[in-house]
Amino acid sequence: MNEFLGEEIKINNGQNQPLRQGWKSRFMLYGIITGIVFDIFFYNKTLGISYPLFIIFLLMLVIVEFGKNLKLLKKTAWLFTLPILILSLTFFIYSNPVLKILNYLLIPLLMLMFIILLVKINKSDWSNIRFVGDIAKRIFVPVRFIHRPFTGLAETETNSKGGTGKTANRTLLKILTGILISVPILALILWLLTSADLVFKDIFINIPVFTAFKHFLLIIAVSVYTACFAWALVKAINERKESAHGTKQRKLFLDPTVILTILILTNAVYGVFSYVQFAYLFGAISYNLPPAFTYAEYARRGFAELVVVTIINFAILVFSLTYVKKEAKKIFAAVKVSLCILVVFTIVMLVSAFYRMTLYEKAYGFTYLRIFVQAFMVMLFFLFIVNIIYIWLPKLPIIKSYFAIALVVYMALNFANVDVIIAKNNITRYRSIKQMDLAYLKGLSWNAVPEIKHFYKSIKDSKDTEEKQMAEDMLLYFSEKKSELEKIKSWQSFNVSRYRASKFLVDS
Repeated sequence: MNEFLGEEIKINNGQNQPLRQGWKSRFMLYGIITGIVFDIFFYNKTLGISYPLFIIFLLMLVIVEFGKNLKLLKKTAWLFTLPILILSLTFFIYSNPVLKILNYLLIPLLMLMFIILLVKINKSDWSNIRFVGDIAKRIFVPVRFIHRPFTGLAETETNSKGGTGKTANRTLLKILTGILISVPILALILWLLTSADLVFKDIFINIPVFTAFKHFLLIIAVSVYTACFAWALVKAINERKESAHGTKQRKLFLDPTVILTILILTNAVYGVFSYVQFAYLFGAISYNLPPAFTYAEYARRGFAELVVVTIINFAILVFSLTYVKKEAKKIFAAVKVSLCILVVFTIVMLVSAFYRMTLYEKAYGFTYLRIFVQAFMVMLFFLFIVNIIYIWLPKLPIIKSYFAIALVVYMALNFANVDVIIAKNNITRYRSIKQMDLAYLKGLSWNAVPEIKHFYKSIKDSKDTEEKQMAEDMLLYFSEKKSELEKIKSWQSFNVSRYRASKFLVDS
């Protein structure tokens, strides 16, 4: 620990390279700058162009700090910057609320993975489930260093000796330390007092000093965590051992004959099920279901169960490939063939589930959940294709392949403009069967406003009583949207979908 508190840190990677001098003051400066930038971009502002700009700022900090040690960094880790930047752009281009929340969680995790792999402080490879522990550690370990900004100021004060100017500096440092320590105490006290007395709260929140205090509190919180994160990162680099963390050999304990028996019986059931799918569900054009069933009911009742069975099959497949014994080559070859048959039947079930959802959407309309579930099934389809390859090419990095496919499908979903897909299909459905959940349509994000405006224009002169009422409801909706736009004026909140929507709302 004494080495960590010194001015020079060694990076152990087969050779010793010193981290640049003055790292403590530099990390404190990074923290303060990050806190200020965070406050400028995000305090009391709707997310927009500010998010990708902040991500670029963080990546620049990484480059500035480690720029002189690029030879020691893991070059492949830079590939993570691609999905990070692409997903951050969705805050600027689109406004889907569900994907926005997911991205708000996923992008920081990808940033953590990027930094961990870049400076090579992970104890486990990122294809190993134990890598999750490395990520969790990077999130919570900085809390251990929460005292460092304050002790750092105290150390600076102790190192100052003699002179009137330096005495003044020591006094200033003491005052600054007192202010920093008092911030969380005052925040807690003020929260309790404003909760206890509504009059006090009403008076206090209107004081300009209170607004400044909230800005100051946010800046300090972000600054301290950023500095502590950097200190924890350096400590992890310093403690890294030259010897690589050995990977344990998996213990193969599943008997291939037992697995083969299970697969044969399971595939027999799936064979019958697949026949039923081709005979009835995929024969929907001829409408040859038994009279007691409607296709909407048939689709709705089977969809969830099929998805669960598909996930179970996925688990069986991965478990068998990972832990089955491979001594008996002929039996193991039979196991691989059976696993391939299982994959084929599972793909049939995926297609069946996807088709059922399509029928269900035609009957009941399109929603976020139904589109996202379909995207999930597409992802599972590609995962099973990779599994077929892995059955015969076991050297394929399967976990990394899963991660890459899931990330690519997720990025594609982000840029598919789900709100427009839902709006267009629900409007098309209305024109066919005259059924529309207008409340859901109005609840879509800014991306859907142009489609809703086109729909409004098509029915505003209608003589149908129901369509007249819908047109009036949409006029009120447009008015509410205009009011929302008037509240979003900062450049940090600029968003392409809101800008496009504003153009369509001008003549409403």
